[in-house]
Amino acid sequence: MDHDENSRVPKPPLQGAGVEQPPQGLSGEQEVAFEAAIAKVETTAEARAGESRYKQELSRSISVLGNIFITLSGVTPAASVFIIAPVALAAAGSGTFLSFVFAAIIGVLMAFCWAELSVSYPISGGDYALVWHSFKGKTKPLAGPMSFITFALYADFIAFIPAVIALGAGTYFGVVANVDPRYVGAVIMILAAGVAMLKIRFNAIVTGAFLTLELISLLILTVLGFTHSSVHNWRSLLHPVVGAAHGVLAPVAFSGVLALTAVAVFSYNGYANAVNFSEETAGPSRNVAKAILWSLVITVAAELIPLTAVIVGAPSLATMTKSVVPLQYFIEATSNNTLYDIVSILIVLAIFNAVIAIVLSYARIMYSSARDRAFPGPVSQWMSYIHPRYKSPWLPTMFIGVLGAVLCLTVSLNTLVNLTGASLVADYAMIAIAALVARPTGATAHGSYKMPLWPLPPLLGLAGLGYIFTQQTSLLLKVTLITMGIGLVYWAVVILPQRGKAWNLLEPAVDEEHHSAKAPE
Repeated sequence: MDHDENSRVPKPPLQGAGVEQPPQGLSGEQEVAFEAAIAKVETTAEARAGESRYKQELSRSISVLGNIFITLSGVTPAASVFIIAPVALAAAGSGTFLSFVFAAIIGVLMAFCWAELSVSYPISGGDYALVWHSFKGKTKPLAGPMSFITFALYADFIAFIPAVIALGAGTYFGVVANVDPRYVGAVIMILAAGVAMLKIRFNAIVTGAFLTLELISLLILTVLGFTHSSVHNWRSLLHPVVGAAHGVLAPVAFSGVLALTAVAVFSYNGYANAVNFSEETAGPSRNVAKAILWSLVITVAAELIPLTAVIVGAPSLATMTKSVVPLQYFIEATSNNTLYDIVSILIVLAIFNAVIAIVLSYARIMYSSARDRAFPGPVSQWMSYIHPRYKSPWLPTMFIGVLGAVLCLTVSLNTLVNLTGASLVADYAMIAIAALVARPTGATAHGSYKMPLWPLPPLLGLAGLGYIFTQQTSLLLKVTLITMGIGLVYWAVVILPQRGKAWNLLEPAVDEEHHSAKAPE
């Protein structure tokens, strides 16, 4: 009897991924009403879940390899070796090798931090989004100001770094034609923005092709260096020397080597930009960590190996380190002028490729910040608009291109470099702090990647960055502090009074792995 009565009572719906069948014992009308109610509940739940996440507006169409191609192009190892490394060679001579080794160690520590944060929050906004999401629970009030300071630092990068890179092409374009470097830089900015506006998959192919040419130039350096190496030069790697007066070599103090680590850190910078393409990278979010870590490994190898070859293969370390263009002396002394002209053309192409990749990355940061309402209403709407055909943030892309072109034509290279300040070091420090707090607050508990030996990587990274920060000039420090101050004031005056209507970041768009898991059979 009890069994019969219980069998007539409708069983409660199964909890989990929805209800496939209505309970037994309902009439036809009741079944229809029941199914309608279930559909309404599921629709409401999906809508609420959608409100807490970003919409998938960008085209998730590149692989991990495509992400790495674009990221490495933004790092531009060839331009780093030919334009940035000579600064270290002139100051530290063969000690440049140790400076780049120490910078690689800092790079590994920071890559671990970026990888863990990016897997949990694969958002195209990159660093500011990682910082915002790291502060949970009792630390939540810090999320707004800390993340907006980080965004202000990146606004500095967005405004000035593309123009700095584009202007660098003028030195090497001289082998083709005698053109004012300002015009060369402006043309590169406009052309690069035009390419960057197109589909991300197309850009991955373009940057991959240019990257191949770039690596050829580094291979030429490597072969020339190792085939002309000498025992004395090999020894100088661990006993640094630099050219002095009358063509003699003078020892380099270890403190001088450490001071030049800041230059090497800047040379490697860009490997973490893989997170800016996370909303366009196919597969699970763990792929973003793979892209970051592999980008760092390839960057270090592509810069440190040819740089080492140049040092050990230089016919005269004294002459090379005192030369106005050290790499020109090296190539011409170990081969001929024609090869230098060929390499110079490859460097111009590498710089063009770098500007494309940097504009791609920065446009996505602007797009992401616009959808987070960092700007006044209409501006945020315009900057967050996605081109219907190319699925790219085309307005931020063109804005960066035009701004860069104007700066190339009107502002000197030295001024642009000074305006970037020491912002890079400050940005690294913000990420290290975020990686320190993310675990205790539970921000990265759901992530599929955890850095080894936490909290040592962020702590050691902060220690190294702290030392590098003390080695910056007072002008660069002032520029950076002013930039951070502007970001904090803007947040307090413009963002905070809106009480969550602006800069209230959402969870990342669901990646393909989660879509597959939630999809019905």
